[in-house]
Formats: sequence, structure tokens, C-alpha cells
Amino acid sequence: MGSGVARIGAPDPSQPASITTPRPGWWRRAARLLSGDTARQGYLSAFDQALISLTNFIASVLLARAVTPTQFGAYGVGFLLLHLARAFQEGLIIQPMSALAASMSDDVRRRYLTGSASLQLVLALAGALACALGGKVLTDLGNTVAGPTLFALWSPVLLAQVQEFLRRVLYVRGDVPLAVINTTVTSLARVVFLTWVLAGGATSGTVGLAAIAWGGAAGLAVGAIQTRRLWVGRGAEVLGAWRRNWALGRWVLGGTTANWVAVEVFPILTAGLVSFAATGVYRAVQNVVAPVHALLRAMDTYFTPRLADRRQASGSTGVVDMVRRMFVVTGPAVAVILVGAVVFPDPLLRVLYGETYGGYGAAMRWMALFYACLYLYSPIQSALKAVQMTRPIFLGSAAATLSMFTVGVWMILRWGVYGTIAGQALSAAIVAGVLWASWIGWRRSETARPVAARAAPPGESRQGG
Repeated sequence: MGSGVARIGAPDPSQPASITTPRPGWWRRAARLLSGDTARQGYLSAFDQALISLTNFIASVLLARAVTPTQFGAYGVGFLLLHLARAFQEGLIIQPMSALAASMSDDVRRRYLTGSASLQLVLALAGALACALGGKVLTDLGNTVAGPTLFALWSPVLLAQVQEFLRRVLYVRGDVPLAVINTTVTSLARVVFLTWVLAGGATSGTVGLAAIAWGGAAGLAVGAIQTRRLWVGRGAEVLGAWRRNWALGRWVLGGTTANWVAVEVFPILTAGLVSFAATGVYRAVQNVVAPVHALLRAMDTYFTPRLADRRQASGSTGVVDMVRRMFVVTGPAVAVILVGAVVFPDPLLRVLYGETYGGYGAAMRWMALFYACLYLYSPIQSALKAVQMTRPIFLGSAAATLSMFTVGVWMILRWGVYGTIAGQALSAAIVAGVLWASWIGWRRSETARPVAARAAPPGESRQGG
């Protein structure tokens, strides 16, 4: 053929050479999944939450061995009420901050975080005042268990809540090692104080709440030093932070408080409908599977801002990929813990607490089912918050609340502490169903959108912070 006719299969020298990179094997992809920067940061975050869980675990074991089931139940109720205060903090401050700050420039972020810190102080002071006044009223009315317990909550609500805010600010900034240091100081101070007062003969469950306050004070002091260069003296956007947080957080607040009512109120109802001692049994059983709770909080703490950032950078595809990784990395650990709780319930309870709680192995199996349901929707919940789709969280929790006040109350009256845990498992399953349905619907809607629209969500900046 003539020179003017290109040979079939011959490369065109006027065009750049095309280099085809072979797709990595599955084992290389798995290695990257488990050893990449996101994984390393996630492991550190998991260690941070594991330390918190270990501290809660040690504190619960120390108290359960030193006080009566009634006093341990009072501590358990106080601990759950702290979760209610945390639900308001999560909805109004933490979750909006985690989702919004990732896309802000450094200067805007500093002003926003300073405004959020002001809101946090107001929230903590209001909560502490409510606990002090409510506890005094109940004590004056003659309630010698609930009254002192509620009054004792003022100090951990004030101190531990602000400490937690500073710790979560470190996560937003990507300073996970500093957050671990803060947690370590907080945990050591709490355990040392509790050990000291119990060795001195304390027999009230409120000393466990006081220990949380002392730990919070220590962590607050360290956190103030760690974040001292972050805050701005002028230009803090207090009202702006409130508007931003409320726009996103109103559904989160509804979801977190409704979730608290749907799940955490069960043990409090048990204290009222059965006894504080029954709530003490619940707390002892729950403490055995506490590592799962730590892992769930680690995922929410670390991955919510990263999911929001991934959406800015990679669109919905990046969010879906990270959620898949969350399940792959954490699933085996959760399975080991829950299977162990199901197979060896009575020996675990006897080793930890002696014979006082040794006969509640059946309750342990129900608790494992409850935590399995919690795990099934936790990564999905983080993803929905990251993509600012918070309404389903509220609706799922509202449906679970309806179940709690109907079927749940009947279960408690019928089966006592066993009904408490079974009712919680039912509520968690309802929330899981609603969130998974919303997640699947969101994925389908994103798949139907053009690729360019998925990579850059409408109305959102792609600038990373």
C-alpha cells in the first residue's frame, strides 16, 4: 500500500501514546483499603473511642462491685440523662459543625467555630442549671434516689460537655492525635478520682457522675490549651453560626432527641415501672458489649466530617465508597464481640461482677441483638448527616418512639429488664429500616443525576478547608 495509507493496527505517530494501567488485583485493593491514610486516621479514631469505652467499662465495673444494684441503677439513669444532654449538643452544635466546617476556608471556619463555641457555653450552662434546680425540687419532695442523682448531673453536664466540644473541634480540624491526648487525660483523671473515692468508702452511685465531671475538667483544661490559637477575638459569627446550625441541625436535633427517647428511655422507664435495681442489671449487661458502642461513636465522630468532605471532592460515588469501607473494616470486630456475648454470657457476667449479676445470660443475648441492629444503621446515619439529609433520622426515631410508648411499655411490664432490652432491639430495627430505605432512595436518585451534578452538589462550594 502507498505511504499515504495508514497500516491497520499501526500507531499514529502524531498522537500521544496511550498507556493502559492494569487494574490492581483484589489483594492490592484490600491492602490499600486497610492501610491508606483514611484507614490509619480511622484506626486512631477507633482507638480514641475505645479508650472512652474502656474508661466507661472500668468505671462501671468499679461501681457495680462497690455499691448496691439500686445505687448502680441510679448511676445508670444519670448516665442516660447525660446522653440526653449530649443529644441536644449533637443536634445543635456537633453534627452541624462536623458537616459544615469541612467545606469552609480557614478564616471562615475560625469565625464559625468561635461562634459555635459561644453557643456551646450557653447550652452547657442552661443544662447545668436545669439539672441543679430539678434535682433540688425532687429532693425537697422526698425522692432520695432520683433527686440527688439529677442534682449531681450539673457538674458533668457543664464540664464534660464543653470538653467534648473541644475534642470534636480537633476532629473537625483533622488533629486526631491531639484528640487522643485529650481523651487520655480525661480518662485518667476520671478513673483516678473514682478509685480514690471508692477506696475511701463511698457507697453512692453519684460518685460515678462526679468522676465524669472531674475527668471533664481535666480534659477541658488541656483542650483549652490545644485550641488556644483557633479562636478569634473579633468577628465571631455567633448569630451566623446559630443560623447555619439550626438550618441543618433542627432535623438532627429532632432525630437525636427522638432517638434518645426511642432507645435510651427504656432503662429509665424500667427504673420507674420496675425498680432502680432492674436498671442496675441493665447497665451491668450493657457494659459487657460497650466496645461496640465505642466503635459506633468512633465511626460517627471520625467519618461524618470525612463523608461530607468526600462528597465535596468526589460526589455521591465517594460517599457510597466510604460507607462500604466502613462496613468492611468494622464488621468483623463487631461480629466477634457480639458472638462472644451470645456464646459466653454467664461466664462473662460472673467474671466481671461476681454472682450479683451472674444469672442474666439471657439478657446478654437480647443485648447482642440490640447492638447488632444499632450497628446496621450507624454508618448509614453518618452518611445521611454528611449529605445533609437529616429528616429521615427524625422520622425513623419518631416511629421508634411510637413503638416504645406502646409495645415497649408492654414488654417492660411483661418481662422486666428482658422486655427493656427486647423493646430497644425493636426500636433500633425500626430506625434501621427507615434509614436504609432513605439511603437506597438517595443512591437511586443520585445515580439518575448527571455525573457533573453528582460531583458538585448544587449550591455547595467545592473548596476544602
